[in-house]
Amino acid sequence: MTAAALPRTAELGSALLRPPVPDECETLATRLAAMQPWSTMGISAEGLTAFLKSDDPGAHRYAIVQDGVLAGVVSVRFPWLKGPYIELLAILSGFQRRGHGQRILSFIETEAVRLGMRNVWVCASQFNGGAARFYKRHGFVEIATLPGLVADDFTETLFRKALT
Repeated sequence: MTAAALPRTAELGSALLRPPVPDECETLATRLAAMQPWSTMGISAEGLTAFLKSDDPGAHRYAIVQDGVLAGVVSVRFPWLKGPYIELLAILSGFQRRGHGQRILSFIETEAVRLGMRNVWVCASQFNGGAARFYKRHGFVEIATLPGLVADDFTETLFRKALT
């Protein structure tokens, strides 16, 4: 299975997933660096910009665009342990609680099933209770704790959703 297996773009209800352009990477990174969990962990806009702009054939990065406006970003490592790993899923304030996260998870799960994958993976910082509740509500189960994975002094929880 190659990284090119995921579509380059996707329409998800009122939102469009498409590759971000460089200026959008900087805008998204600046907004993310001011949000939880990145602000708590001290992850800089520069570091997030480099991550979003990096040329990584194993990662699919999508700007989430609603009505022509940046609404968030998602980065999916694919394939990873018999399924995609959601490296980053961030919906910007003002666009939250509109179903974007749920539609993105559904898109990732549908693509994984289409390609014969068995799992979807994601990590959430242990202090980020909202993220943990979101993933659990969508069928993810806690698998492991990973101290220092993203930033020293912080622990991530690895979640898995088994696909049928």
